[in-house]
This record gives sequence, C-alpha cells and structure tokens, in this order.
Amino acid sequence: MLRSAPGTEHQWVKTSNPRSLSRFLAPAVWTAVALAVTAALWAPSDTDPGLSPLSLTISDFAALDRGGPIETTMALLGVASSALLVMAHARLPSMRGLVSALLAVWAVGLVVAAVVPTDPLAAELSTPAQVHRYASIAAFVALPAAGLLLARRLDADHQGRRTARSLRALSWAALAGAVVMAYSAGPGGRELIGLAERLLLGCEVVLLGLLGRYVQQHSPAVRHGAG
Repeated sequence: MLRSAPGTEHQWVKTSNPRSLSRFLAPAVWTAVALAVTAALWAPSDTDPGLSPLSLTISDFAALDRGGPIETTMALLGVASSALLVMAHARLPSMRGLVSALLAVWAVGLVVAAVVPTDPLAAELSTPAQVHRYASIAAFVALPAAGLLLARRLDADHQGRRTARSLRALSWAALAGAVVMAYSAGPGGRELIGLAERLLLGCEVVLLGLLGRYVQQHSPAVRHGAG
C-alpha cells in the first residue's frame, strides 16, 4: 500500500486566492460605471443635438438609437452587477439574503430594460414599453434598498462604518431622486425629468462602484486542505 510522506496529511494546499480574482472586480465595476455615465452624457448630442437631456429620459434617447451606446452599457452594467452579486454572495455573509435578492432585481432589471425597448417619445406605451418601464423602476428602487440594508448590517462592524455611512447617504439620495422623478413623470408634467433621472442614476452607479470596492476589500482568502 502506498503511503503519503509523513507530515503531509494536513498540509494546506494553496489554491487560487479569491483576492487574485476579486482585485479585478472593482475595476470592472467602475469601468462599467464610467461607460454608463459617458453614454448617458454623450448620447443626447450624438442622437439629436436639438433634444434636451433635461426634459427627456435616458430611455427616450435609447429608443431613438436602438442598439446604441446607452442600451449596450446598460446591459454591460447589468452583467457587471451579476458578477458582483455572485462573488459577494459566495464570500460575504453580510451580502447574502435580502441584499443579494435586491441586487439580483437590480441586475436583471437593467438587462431587461436594455433588451426590451421603450417607445420613442410616445404618449401611449406599448406592452414592451410597459415592461421596460417597470423593469427600470424595479432596478432603480432595488439598488438603494440593498444599500440601506447593507449599511444597517455594517453599522455593527467597526471597520465597515465608513462604508455604511457612504452607502446610506448615496441610497437616500437615490431614493429621493426616484421620488422627484416619479413626481415629474406624473403631476410635474415631465418638467426636468431628464435631470432628475440623471442625478438618480449618478447616485446609483457610484453606489454600485462602492459595493464593488467593498466586496473587493473584504473577500476572505480561501485555502483547501487534504485529510
């Protein structure tokens, strides 16, 4: 019978360190964030310089340029969010449960909104446009809700309190932007709805980048042992 060499029964075998993978997570998320912000700012002038980004939503511009930079970066942001979710759920207990579920709603909502188009500046929305609208609303609400819940969990962690404060500030700002946008879409007659949406998305993409940084910094090292 073959026997292993003495002292090797409990030897730790170093495998791929999660940090070697997670160190690419935050840059990937921030790259997606930068592309999304660039697309949101650049698309209005590229689509039609005569259209105002203050009174039209990002979806309005995307509907005029199907398959353009807005929809592409929206889908990319959803994919990056999904990667963040998978890594966070596997390695950080604080990110599991309802936080993961809300991040999943955000990621799926972005992809659905990117794939299913809205109607170009139409008064009556078609069925696909309704799907686009409610997928966007679900995503816009889910991410700041996840941020607030995670901030509450991190309050008990001394090292996570600074992150908790930033998450809470960005989440409340995003929710306030969502309320302003909802008012503008209804009683406000779409006055400055584009500005409200861009401020809302600005808070949310920075919040997403902060989550990516948190996951990167707190992913534990993993080792596997035999025997």
